[in-house]
Amino acid sequence: MDRETRSMLLETAGRLFADKSTKDVVNGLEKGQWPEALWQSVEEMGLPAVAVSESAGGAGGALSDLLALAKLAAYYALPLPLVDTAMAAMLLDLAGLAQPGGPMALVVAGPSTSLRFASGGQNVSGSVRNVAFASMVPNLLVLASGQDGKVRVALVPAGAAAIDKKRGHSGEPSDTVAFDSAPVSGSAVVDLKPLRGFELGAAARTSQMAGAAKRILDLAVTYAKERVQFGRPIGNFQAIQQLLAELASYVAAISAAADAAARDAEEGGAFSIAAAKTQAAGIAHKVAGIAHQCMGAMGFTQEHVLHHYTRRLWVWRSDFGSDVYWARRLGEEIVKGGSDALWPTLIESKFAA
Repeated sequence: MDRETRSMLLETAGRLFADKSTKDVVNGLEKGQWPEALWQSVEEMGLPAVAVSESAGGAGGALSDLLALAKLAAYYALPLPLVDTAMAAMLLDLAGLAQPGGPMALVVAGPSTSLRFASGGQNVSGSVRNVAFASMVPNLLVLASGQDGKVRVALVPAGAAAIDKKRGHSGEPSDTVAFDSAPVSGSAVVDLKPLRGFELGAAARTSQMAGAAKRILDLAVTYAKERVQFGRPIGNFQAIQQLLAELASYVAAISAAADAAARDAEEGGAFSIAAAKTQAAGIAHKVAGIAHQCMGAMGFTQEHVLHHYTRRLWVWRSDFGSDVYWARRLGEEIVKGGSDALWPTLIESKFAA
């Protein structure tokens, strides 16, 4: 997708999100109400197929287009599994499997999961925790290795899994999904690393964190301009200005890291993904803390929308690996490369071969 086409897509999607992803809709999802009308609007626009090839009925975009959409959706606290569905659709397209339509959840093998396909890929067993929206979607996209050592993509009906419904701090579903030799409705071998799905999930969450952080900054700045104390806007006070400047620096760092991760993910690497998730997850609490400090008691109320973004930051910083996990992985890979590979690894932003 060229730059002009992406800009048009994001502009149109942004108008839809701004109009339809209202406070009441977001709060409704957190109470268990599926926003069907909003999902239909998103699906009619073709957003879940942003990174699906045109021959398969998609928009023909790339992973970087998907991650740009993820940032935008998070800016509006879109209460839908759009990002995960788009990622699942991209993987199905990569595997040459048919698109089922409707929302999907991502169930991917991680460093501590037991997820594994049986030989032939017709059944899957194991469990994964903290799967976003698993209890609200009809299909699950599974990416894991098989007993034969091959990495497979498969589509599994949600009814074939045991789903323990849970809610994350954001109020959105964050379920535990377990398979006991569950039959799949379609599977295919793909040329991916065993943890590639985990890496892609981390890249997506980092982009979402960048979008949410930008909205948090905008909310704090607007509040500082409008809130009057002692006869003038609080944004005129040096203490608030200093807090906002610090907040802006953190938001810029997350955004730059997310952009680097999107570039690295597009090229098939993982170094910038690891660095970006480490950076974003490590400073998310500072972004949330400063914003709440600037906005005082108002920012802590249910009526204000700030919590829609700060609570999502708290959840996304742990999804697909915490800052501790990714920092450890960065260190292990650099040590593995040896002293001669340290500088090339840093300047090329990719792990040494």
